[in-house]
Amino acid sequence: MKLKTKAYTLVLLILLQSLSIMFLVNNKIIQLISNSYFFGYPYYIGIVLNILAFIAIINVFYIIKFLKKEEESIRKLNRSKEVIEALRGQKHDFNNHLNVIAGMIQLNKPNKALEYIYNICGKTNEFFSISKIENVEVAAILYSKFAIAESKGITVELDINTSLSELKIDNIELSKILFNLLDNAIYELEKSTENEKILTIDIGESDDRYFISIINSYPILSPKLYNKIFEKGFSTKKGENHGYGLNIVKKIVEKNKGQITVESYEGVGTIFTVIFPKTNEIQQTAKSLSS
Repeated sequence: MKLKTKAYTLVLLILLQSLSIMFLVNNKIIQLISNSYFFGYPYYIGIVLNILAFIAIINVFYIIKFLKKEEESIRKLNRSKEVIEALRGQKHDFNNHLNVIAGMIQLNKPNKALEYIYNICGKTNEFFSISKIENVEVAAILYSKFAIAESKGITVELDINTSLSELKIDNIELSKILFNLLDNAIYELEKSTENEKILTIDIGESDDRYFISIINSYPILSPKLYNKIFEKGFSTKKGENHGYGLNIVKKIVEKNKGQITVESYEGVGTIFTVIFPKTNEIQQTAKSLSS
């Protein structure tokens, strides 16, 4: 049994115990009221026991709140570990690139070395474009998924042209959206038998909205599945416990006044696009609804 399950089970037992004490004490007091012996019963004991049980119930809610904070702290720590691993992988790749360049220079092929450097610089600039995003958690997710995808032989293309500074959405909810979309894309590409596996992450903005597009070059979906894949329990994956991620993503997006669409084309792949209105548009919508 997981630690989280054990903790919540313990909290539930404390809550049940407190409610049972209150029920038994009050039931006993009611019985005593109905007979002549009640006047010999120290009523303050009943009051004290009720107060203690009530305090225990209140503490249960504080414990639940504390457990949720601890869960979030652990989640952040795990993301930090992923970022560290990603950076270690980048350092390893960087050292390999230096060795290749050194080898070309020793073989007296400076033009080849220069061409290789230009190619690496382009890829490095693309990778560090993630730093444009002000949301640390989102940036951490992108760094880690970039490294994970490339370690599985997937080419990652980044096109990030916004800081997401005006995007008002809970960090945990935004993280769930990215985790589900990126994990699904990486899963499909990893099992693909295609020679070229490309994951494209496109994050940008217009005057009134932000958009996040996750594009995987495989598979190509039938238009009949465009709506069905967001249904709870539907999945193209084999085995149990699948078919919930995209349904959760859709609910989170719509809760935050956004939209999610899916398109699929030969030669391009499958495109999931999430669109959120900017803060000012949300405020204008709220004002128009209230007026």
